[in-house]
Amino acid sequence: MAAAFNDPAPNDRLEEPERLPDGINGDMLRKYFTLTRPDLGEVDQCRGPANKLGFAVQLCTLRWRGYFLPDTRGVASPVIEMIGSQLGLLPISLDGYPQNEKTRFEHLERIRQHLGFARCDAPQRERLLNYLTAIAQGLTRATALRQAAHRWLKQEQIVRPGPTTLRDVIVSAREAALQNVYAILSQELSPKQMEEIEALLVVTAPAPESAQPEAESASRSRLEQFKAVARKESPESLLALLEQLSDVRSLGLTAWAALAQIHPATRRLLAGWGYRYSVWNLRRFSASKRNGIVICFLQAARAEMTDGIVEMQDKLITSIHNKARKRYEELLRATEEARSRAVEVLEEMGTLVLDDSIPDNKLRKHIFDLLPSEDISRLVEGCRNLRAGGDGSPLALVNHWYGYTRKYSPGLLEKTPFQFAEDSPLGRAVVFLKDLNADGQGKSFAGAPVDFLPRRWVKHVVLKNAKDEVALSRPHYEPALLTTLNERLKSGDVTVSHSRRWTDFEEYLIPRSLWAAKRIEHYANLELPLDADEYLARLNDQLKKVTGDVDRRVPHNKALTIDAEKGEFHLAALKALDKPDAIKILKEQIESRLPRADLADVLIDIDNRTNFLHHFLPPGADTVARRRDALAAVLAIGCNIGCQRMALASGLSFHEISLVADWYLTEETLKSASIDIINFASRIPVSRVYGRGATCSADGMRFYVPIHILAADYSHVLQGRGVTLYAHTSDSFLRMHQQPIPCRLREAAFSLDGLMEHDTELDPKVCYTDTHGYTEVVMATATLLGYELAPRIKDIKDQTLYKMDRQQHYANLDSILSGTIKPHLIRNAWDETVRVIASIEERIVSPSLVLHRLGSYARQNSVYQALSEIGRVQKTIHILKTLDDEDYRRRMGRELNKGEASHDLSRFLCFGKEGVLRGREFGDQVHTFSCLSVLHNAVVAWNMIQIGEIVGQFRAEGHEIDDETLSHVTPLLRKHINPFGRYHFDLDRIRKPQANLRKNP
Repeated sequence: MAAAFNDPAPNDRLEEPERLPDGINGDMLRKYFTLTRPDLGEVDQCRGPANKLGFAVQLCTLRWRGYFLPDTRGVASPVIEMIGSQLGLLPISLDGYPQNEKTRFEHLERIRQHLGFARCDAPQRERLLNYLTAIAQGLTRATALRQAAHRWLKQEQIVRPGPTTLRDVIVSAREAALQNVYAILSQELSPKQMEEIEALLVVTAPAPESAQPEAESASRSRLEQFKAVARKESPESLLALLEQLSDVRSLGLTAWAALAQIHPATRRLLAGWGYRYSVWNLRRFSASKRNGIVICFLQAARAEMTDGIVEMQDKLITSIHNKARKRYEELLRATEEARSRAVEVLEEMGTLVLDDSIPDNKLRKHIFDLLPSEDISRLVEGCRNLRAGGDGSPLALVNHWYGYTRKYSPGLLEKTPFQFAEDSPLGRAVVFLKDLNADGQGKSFAGAPVDFLPRRWVKHVVLKNAKDEVALSRPHYEPALLTTLNERLKSGDVTVSHSRRWTDFEEYLIPRSLWAAKRIEHYANLELPLDADEYLARLNDQLKKVTGDVDRRVPHNKALTIDAEKGEFHLAALKALDKPDAIKILKEQIESRLPRADLADVLIDIDNRTNFLHHFLPPGADTVARRRDALAAVLAIGCNIGCQRMALASGLSFHEISLVADWYLTEETLKSASIDIINFASRIPVSRVYGRGATCSADGMRFYVPIHILAADYSHVLQGRGVTLYAHTSDSFLRMHQQPIPCRLREAAFSLDGLMEHDTELDPKVCYTDTHGYTEVVMATATLLGYELAPRIKDIKDQTLYKMDRQQHYANLDSILSGTIKPHLIRNAWDETVRVIASIEERIVSPSLVLHRLGSYARQNSVYQALSEIGRVQKTIHILKTLDDEDYRRRMGRELNKGEASHDLSRFLCFGKEGVLRGREFGDQVHTFSCLSVLHNAVVAWNMIQIGEIVGQFRAEGHEIDDETLSHVTPLLRKHINPFGRYHFDLDRIRKPQANLRKNP
């Protein structure tokens, strides 16, 4: 099991041969394949049409891409035609170029010298290694390092080396950077601190030597205890988390000064290894590596615990308010009858009192004759209950749960590192209560600060007696403080030190000193002007152009109705287009010819073509049996049937399947496998019929979670607790990115994560979402990052449309352009806004985390205000395009439908346990969804291959099938695929070790 102790290998197919990108359009042809006069002179020295064409192709490729093509046989015909027309040659095949290696060498050498490129020899490779080592701390993924290497080589005019050479340099740079990180984190550790780290790895009852390192021990080390997460909110769980937090902080390593020198991405990488590796693994690493991983893990664990404490407190205090509201509603219903009865009794008793014929000394007897004392007692109690809820607020009832909050509130206030603004009234109240809890009965509660109380709480906390003397209700005071604390946390007025979600917003951004040094570079990378007025001018020009174009076409737009007097517009609903019979016939014919296959066989076939399973194999252990176990593990987790059920259904060893599932199906390796399949599928010719990866859609689907875990929330859609799978689907139906998110969080904050973090060869610049997937701030952030968010907005007629210049008038649209952009808000916060965007671009922080925090600040934050104004411009442009262009509306609906149809396939594949997720930790959902993504993409890729072959057969038989008709036959077909029953893994079909199989379709 030595493989378990190695770091994850670079997870990208770095040895993929260089080739020209797909989809070279006319503009790109003219820009990159136009030969200059000196170029023509070099080409003329070649003999023969094939040599001249091949030479010119290589020349243009080096100038544009920075590398030579290892094989010119796959060059697209438009490129050959473009170059041939300039050389006066007829387009011919380049299969015979070059005629021999000597000719090829001479040609490439002449091209290199002509363009001024240098060879990537040993000195240049050393320079590249030094450059990549310097940036590898921030770019931990091999994909990002490869892209950085490509940019540097092109900039330095060095011919890109072969894929194997480049892979070796990247691996060396990554390892050198990590060694530097280990050294930085370890060099200042004292002997005592090293002993503390070693003590964290000690198991009280060690497993016997014969046991496997990965075997679970009955006892746990302190480090393993820090990995445990709370599964259910309760005072006891909160106190346990607080104790864990105190334990972690007492080590003194979570605030290790050297951590500030390490890029956040690298800290996250090492912390992930800390969560993944057991103490048995860590103890086998070198001391510096072990220390570095443990220190980063402790910092991440502290942040996770702190976030868990805040989240649990939020749920606890919210549950109290829900109970108070429910009890208040019950009291209102119960007192309706009491109120009616009280009126009747008052009338009857008043009649007796006013009756002069009844002596005073017999009045009491007459009253009890009319109404027994027991009934009067119940009536009085009902009246008291009526008064208890008589102020029209459930807040009056929260005191009933004062004892419940007291179980955890002293520990929460004492141990949670809340941070308040200077002289904050709420901060003073928290300090007062902490002192009061510490002193016991030695300090009076009468002097508690009340100036932090919101108005709705004052009448319940500050009480006055008949003598107009003021007293404070402590059973109301503490819930009021805890509630206000929650509200101020969400608004950003209060922060929590060392938290991930609730820390000071400044912690998410590029440090100001570093920003000042590299500010111009960041602006250039984002292609944004330094001057805010220049950006505003661009924004205004863009808005004016779109508005003017739409305004001119309004009289011819039959779908749009504008009521100028009311300032309202109405957009007619799209009518469904009748699909030609040819589409239905083609789909039926393709389905009839699709081969029936078990899901296991689909995965085997895709692995034979892509070798995606190698990510789940330990180095040096590539055997047929290992691949079979990896297949079984992916199916077990992705289909949600579990390893034990898979062992029963396949006859394989439960131990072997669970070993792969626990150790090798990590978030990183699963993502890498999915990337391999996506990159492969995007090169299948039929995939271009569906889309070229230029757009994607983002949408969420909810899964029921019966297990009570902290990250699962109540969903009205599910009528129970659940989590949301938020997925980005490319225009070719491939699942680019997926992540589980709590149901309570708005999806909009996560819509940019998939665009920034998919790491595939696809490059979507437009993302279609539904109403839940956008806000004005998110639209602005997308634009500044170079993307376009295109939401299908519900109740679009209720949206406000904006101008930047009120002096600009439009004949048809003026009446509905009611809003005005405030340029000064953008101008005043321009530099700070770009710093936020640059921090996202540099992957210092995820878009969802920044946008979630900004969304809670509302109008109190200048960056939020600036992004809101920019987003209003982008929203106006998007809505105007929606009103103007029927094709735009249909394209939006079509792409969103692809995402929803992809969800149907995912539901079909994730059939185990009736689609219910029973994992006891949030990480289990990540695990399941990542495996599900691999299955989804494998099925789509396999279907594309089969559809392409079937269409080829039809065309060979003389049938005419155009791409437009074919594009309506989705690769999400599943009737022919069987994911159920027993699982049989044909060892003869599984990829053999070191097999020389073709990788391209």
